[in-house]
Amino acid sequence: MVVLAGSICTRGGKPLLSRQFRELSKDRVTSLLANFPTLLSDSTQTQHTSVEDEFVRYVYQPLEEFYVVLMTNKHSNILQDIDTLHLFAQTITSILPSVDEREIFDNCFEIANAFDEIVNLGYKENLSLSQVLTFLEMESHEEKIQEIIERNKELEAAEERKRKATEIFLSNTVSEIRNKEMMRKANMNAYGDNAVLIGQQDYSQANYSRPSAQQQPPALAGSGIRAAPPRKGGLQLGRKASGFGGNSDAQPLLVDPTPTGIGAAASASAVSVASSTAAVTAAKSQIANNGILIITNEKFSAQITRDGSITSSEVKGDLQIRINNTDYAHAKLQLSLNKPDDVNTQFKTHPNIDKALFHSTSEIGMKDPSRAFPSNDQTLGVLRWKSVPKSSVGDANLLIPIMLTTWVNNNNDGTIGLTFEYENLSFKFIDELTIVIPVVNATIDSSDYDNVTLEFGDDGLHVKLTGLTENQEGSLTITCKDVDDEEALFPMELAFDVTKKLEAGDKACQVSVDAVTNTSNDEDLPYDIYYRGVSEGFYIV
Repeated sequence: MVVLAGSICTRGGKPLLSRQFRELSKDRVTSLLANFPTLLSDSTQTQHTSVEDEFVRYVYQPLEEFYVVLMTNKHSNILQDIDTLHLFAQTITSILPSVDEREIFDNCFEIANAFDEIVNLGYKENLSLSQVLTFLEMESHEEKIQEIIERNKELEAAEERKRKATEIFLSNTVSEIRNKEMMRKANMNAYGDNAVLIGQQDYSQANYSRPSAQQQPPALAGSGIRAAPPRKGGLQLGRKASGFGGNSDAQPLLVDPTPTGIGAAASASAVSVASSTAAVTAAKSQIANNGILIITNEKFSAQITRDGSITSSEVKGDLQIRINNTDYAHAKLQLSLNKPDDVNTQFKTHPNIDKALFHSTSEIGMKDPSRAFPSNDQTLGVLRWKSVPKSSVGDANLLIPIMLTTWVNNNNDGTIGLTFEYENLSFKFIDELTIVIPVVNATIDSSDYDNVTLEFGDDGLHVKLTGLTENQEGSLTITCKDVDDEEALFPMELAFDVTKKLEAGDKACQVSVDAVTNTSNDEDLPYDIYYRGVSEGFYIV
């Protein structure tokens, strides 16, 4: 059989939708459909669902107030034509909530795509109705991943807007304080004690002390000239905050944007007014510092196939230091760098750090040895790095903290079983791991998994594993219900967040700290080191 075109038309032959499978022009199809009602009226006394003219055969079926019409050549198999016609009609009724002209126009692209699935180049495909609907509902994994990436970009942009708004607010607040201070100075120089001063209410609240007439110097007492009031620690504007290592001209290694040093009183006042609650919360969550505190952060990104193959992996990290004791400010860090042959790692030091010293001896020290690190207990970033495998056949698992292999079993009862096999690889500190699966109905297949819990969130099922430091490898099985195809379970996301205090000899990342010494006498300085590793875009596809 050869189907020339499939159409939906009115009882008068007006075409609403038509799909040509052979080379037929729009005018030709319109002309043939216009001739269809005439042939239909001539055969009203028959029970046939097909009519012919001198050119084509019309196989039709009534559908509410419309006709579904297949135009075929006159030599096609009428039984196959009728079977194809029934599949066309069933697909249309499955797509449309109600068969009317508006619904046909609103869903015209879905109907045309369904026609293309049923007939290819004029010949019917061996498909059932359920298969056609499944093909229409299939989704793209690349599109899902792209949507996740775009959503993350939108969240980052929103956070950046909030940060900019906070900076503008603080800047305006500091400007107002500076203007009020200048106004008070102008008033003090221009008017006497009995004059009504501009901004007098603000002036009365300032932390100044006026001497009485008896306390004035003899040369000024009784002369009508008022002595300038002495300052007792009010706002000191116009001076720069102390810089990195005490040099006001140097840019500090700042991660925490809180201003420090002399001349920062105005900014500190604005911050305390605008975000005192946030400051208290941050102070409570800050890690205690016993003198020198070193923090190593790493973010892991990867894509792993369900059979355990690594298609991409990346690690971004930074090294931070906090010092709260001036005796430890002249410090130097001795590092060990993990540089496998199959991994390409790029390091970048802060401009105030001696780059040549780092590349030659893996030490972190000031570019000017006479200068010291700030000892105001503020977080300073001194080193960053990025690691990627040199090739797809390299040891990409060196950059993966945990490996997950997924086994999918399609059951015959409408459920899909998932078996996960996990193994800690590059370091053994991950105690909790969450697997996010885009489904809304699932159960644990066995009660033997005491360390596994299921929770449902907005993004799907959260499978939470605990106690992984004791069990470095293992497996678990869950059953997902109401899932027609295993492709609906992917991509999955792996999420973890590890914070751990490291002991001597612990090797947990690309950069390890071996010792901290004094630059003047090479004596060892006491220090604590913490490591934090988080996932960022870690998917199973």
